[in-house]
Amino acid sequence: MRRTNALLLLLALLGCASPALADDALRIPRAVHAPRLDDYVGGVPADAGVEVTGFRQNTPGDGDPVSLDTKAYLSYDDTNLYIVFVCKDDPALVRARIARRDDIFGDEGVQVFLDTFHDRQRAYVFSANPFGVQMDSRLTEGLGYDFNFDTQWTSDGRVTADGFVVTMEIPFKSLRFEKGAAQDWGIAVNRIIPRTNEFAYWPYITERKEGFVPQFADARIEDSISPGRNIQVIPHASYRNTRALGPDAQGNPHIGRRQRSEAGIDAKFVINDALAVDLTVNPDFSEVESDEPQVIVNQRFEVLFPEKRPFFLENSSFFGTPVSLFFSRRIVEPEYGARVTGRVGRWAIGGLLIDDEQAGATVTGEDADATGKIGVVRLQRDFAEQSNVGMLYTHRDVGHQSNKVFGLDTRLKVNDNWAVAAQAVRSRSQEAEGVGRDGHLMFLQATRGGRNFTYDGQYIDISRDFETELGFVPRTDIRQLYQSAAYTWQFPEAPWLISAGPSLITEHTWDQRNELQDWKADAGFTINGLRHTKFEGHWIESFERFAGLEFRKDSYSLGASTEWLKWLTIGATVSGGKAVNYFPAAGLDPFLADARQLKVDFTISPFAQLRIDQNFIWDELRARSPLAGQDGDARIFRNTLSRTKVKYQFNRFLAAHVIFDYAVLEPNANLFAFERSKRLTGDILVSYSPNPGTAVYVGYTDQQENLRLFGNPYVVERTRDLDLHTGKQFFVKVSRLFSF
Repeated sequence: MRRTNALLLLLALLGCASPALADDALRIPRAVHAPRLDDYVGGVPADAGVEVTGFRQNTPGDGDPVSLDTKAYLSYDDTNLYIVFVCKDDPALVRARIARRDDIFGDEGVQVFLDTFHDRQRAYVFSANPFGVQMDSRLTEGLGYDFNFDTQWTSDGRVTADGFVVTMEIPFKSLRFEKGAAQDWGIAVNRIIPRTNEFAYWPYITERKEGFVPQFADARIEDSISPGRNIQVIPHASYRNTRALGPDAQGNPHIGRRQRSEAGIDAKFVINDALAVDLTVNPDFSEVESDEPQVIVNQRFEVLFPEKRPFFLENSSFFGTPVSLFFSRRIVEPEYGARVTGRVGRWAIGGLLIDDEQAGATVTGEDADATGKIGVVRLQRDFAEQSNVGMLYTHRDVGHQSNKVFGLDTRLKVNDNWAVAAQAVRSRSQEAEGVGRDGHLMFLQATRGGRNFTYDGQYIDISRDFETELGFVPRTDIRQLYQSAAYTWQFPEAPWLISAGPSLITEHTWDQRNELQDWKADAGFTINGLRHTKFEGHWIESFERFAGLEFRKDSYSLGASTEWLKWLTIGATVSGGKAVNYFPAAGLDPFLADARQLKVDFTISPFAQLRIDQNFIWDELRARSPLAGQDGDARIFRNTLSRTKVKYQFNRFLAAHVIFDYAVLEPNANLFAFERSKRLTGDILVSYSPNPGTAVYVGYTDQQENLRLFGNPYVVERTRDLDLHTGKQFFVKVSRLFSF
């Protein structure tokens, strides 16, 4: 409680005026007319706006001039901010694809960063590749990029005889900023050149300092501009025709056919140019693509699968805290919801009210069929530069059972290199039959940023009874100390080598009774070269206590990746060593085994419109000595995962793809407590999406498993091959954005 009172006092006392505008601020002029791409191909018009030159590298050279001539031109009118990039290069070397929105990682590109509240802590990020394919995000100091942010803006691009040109038109109504006689913002512009690992900025931004947004230049618009009205309405509808394996009315397995049509509406209203209110009825939570493959076999703790649903993705950064107390994937089947996000002065505000019709499945007793009622509130106050203090409250009611979590957190910028963060959380759970549980979580972190030496130290204390039903905290009853340090040597004169250096990670975990649970020491070395070529090696020594037994382990990991060829990105990791079999067959205790794993990922793009992605994971556990009548090198299990995605982009908005997901688990029943499983899923999807909010999807899915049905009534039996189509689905999803 003393810690909580201290943070409340800090919240009440701290405050700071907005930073003053520098005399040498970039003055953005009013545009004579909206820039046209054709006017910048082969030359620059006289009325282009203010010219920005002198781009300097952030990496690989710290402060070196950009290797290729780069200029940006900025202007504005009553409704839009305009940015034009003119980038010189050999067109045969330009790396870019015609892709869907937000899918331009690895391409050459340009970016503009806008700190519209001039708080030096957050920024809008607008990016585009040489074909004008868009990506937007939000950047928050201490939390990083939120790529789930989507807004309305226009871009275009063209590869020219001497490089490429990109235009951006950003409506003021797509931004949030305070009203005033003039606008004083922070700004930075950037060019990315993948084949030289080059990130070049204006103004000069260095890795020698821990902060990024505080290094922006000052920019001024000498007008009382306004976002104007911003009302968005998105009606959506979907149709699904499904034939799938499931229980019948008596609970017996059968193949049933179901047709389902759904409709709903999402709406957004902006209040006082600062707060966005989102309302939804029957939210658009239909996903059109499966999760990326992850190893979930023989995992001791829960594996995180990221959120994909649109309503929860938008503005999710407003609810971010050092330890994640709101993980929206915990909400399974909502029917309605409302959200408020935005900024008022130096306050960031987030609020969510929503239901969950599947919440009853997570509780016991008379509340098992109840609908969940969920509320989340987030407030954060900025002070000084890059410092803030905030609170988060979550509440989940399911009938008579509830879970409440209240936390305070802060981030303090100490100097150019060091920052510290802290979080104090209390939870209170009311369970079936009046049983109550209270718990706590404490978190401390110190980080050092720099071009050569970096450090991250964390301490977390979580009580046995701490529970956050809306968060992602996979392990309780721990006190854990984590430290990571790395030193990087730079090689500016080397023909290929960019940087190299060692790293060391240590982690020690005790339970609340002060008994050591596990420790780990990871010594690594990394080599970075041109064209994002990377070699990395690790040797890991560790100890783990599980099921009352102690295990001493060692392992290694070797990885390599490169984008050396314009049309190919490839990476592979091989690892091995000792690992615990957490799920032994009946009658066996957990035991130490030999683990081997291979991961391979590659992307082939032979021309701008075609992309082939392949992910492959091979994971195996083998015995180290004779056990349960098995040989000393007997296989405990083999898990193989493969995902192949072939995508053709007809243009920036129309695309088609095919995905094949294949997963096989081959266990030894004498040593491992899982059944053999095999699954093949094929997805075909045609999509048209001219802007965020407007989309048409037509898709078909077919899933096969190693099952068969027999008897009367049916009984399900495992087989060796893919004998049963357990799920077929045809679907159509349509949404349309109306903006006022």
